[in-house]
Amino acid sequence: MRITHTRHEHLVVLSDREASLVVDACALVVLASQSVPNTTLPAEMATVLAQLFDGLRAPCAVQGDREQNC
Repeated sequence: MRITHTRHEHLVVLSDREASLVVDACALVVLASQSVPNTTLPAEMATVLAQLFDGLRAPCAVQGDREQNC
């Protein structure tokens, strides 16, 4: 894992294994929040987790120079 900090931004570079673990962790956080009655993740947290989960899915196709997630 490599983390670079710039002004107001953080760039995280993950290996395939690390990305897989982050996806698993996102899923566990969402499942845990759903298992507690009357508890929901704040909207901003849910959005960030969803974006992480979506962005870290394994690409299934490559068109030209662009990978596409499925």
